[in-house]
Amino acid sequence: MKKNILAVSLLSILLVGCNSNSSGSNSPSTPSNPTNPSNPTTPPDITEPGDGWNINKWKITLPVSESYYREHHGVSSGLNSRDSATELLPEKCSGKDVFSLGTSLPYFYVADNEDVHFIVDLGDSGIATTTNTKYARSELRELYNYNASSICSSSTQNWTVDDNNNHQLEAQLKIEDHPNISGKLPQVIVGQVHGYKIKQALIKLQWEGGNTPIRAILNNTFLPDDQSCNHCKSFSVALGTASANTDWRYNIEVNEQGIVLEAAGIKKSFAWGERIENTGYSLDPAWADSGNSFYFKAGIYPQIEPSTSLSGQIFDVSFSEIKITHH
Repeated sequence: MKKNILAVSLLSILLVGCNSNSSGSNSPSTPSNPTNPSNPTTPPDITEPGDGWNINKWKITLPVSESYYREHHGVSSGLNSRDSATELLPEKCSGKDVFSLGTSLPYFYVADNEDVHFIVDLGDSGIATTTNTKYARSELRELYNYNASSICSSSTQNWTVDDNNNHQLEAQLKIEDHPNISGKLPQVIVGQVHGYKIKQALIKLQWEGGNTPIRAILNNTFLPDDQSCNHCKSFSVALGTASANTDWRYNIEVNEQGIVLEAAGIKKSFAWGERIENTGYSLDPAWADSGNSFYFKAGIYPQIEPSTSLSGQIFDVSFSEIKITHH
């Protein structure tokens, strides 16, 4: 059944937010690094107690064009008449396309139980995508140095693998609604690690229905400067299964030793350069070079191409926790 996707105020956002002290437990083989308090790249308030949800730590992309957003949601200041997806920055980025805790947004709302919902209607007449993709999204992008004066520039809002920190994204979520399309799995990416100006994603975590393992989709290598790469190969690692309308958790960690992946109770870890069983691939150690920088994404990025013929086919995914730590 199609859900009500009218805008709802963000004033009540109270998710557990980024930069908490909790990092989860690691097995002895799990890549891990100790805290380095002298690291100058670490945000200064990374260990603030009771940090809570802080919308200023995120940029959001909505699955409709800026033109549609202006026309249908009563927003004009800072927005342009263009067909690309609406991207909004925190309100301190004056003069840009911004939002704040008092802004009402379509396709992203806080329920009475304080769960945050990300929604994409695959048949919406105003649906739009970002550059170089045929898919729409309702998704947050981490702003790593959110207290810096350069928060409005994505080029400065990223972390490096070789900074002596363990970079971790944890979430608890529920697939509230998903499309039912003959011959298609309800594929939706719910967490990512992207490199800045790297077209090939390091990690995408994808749910494909309650009877199919959640997959971590990885790229064995990459090219810089947003180059396409014919020799770069994607492969997947199977994790746990999670039914719709059921809470489940995921955890993604990246550091100098390698990566940790966990979803729905199944955990796996890999060192850089290690041949990954049943895939024939390894992760190029060049991913961890100091010249590369990264950021987390959380929300939904459905892997089904939008069409007006898909009216009423909706992804609605609620998150009761999104937590990022760099320690």
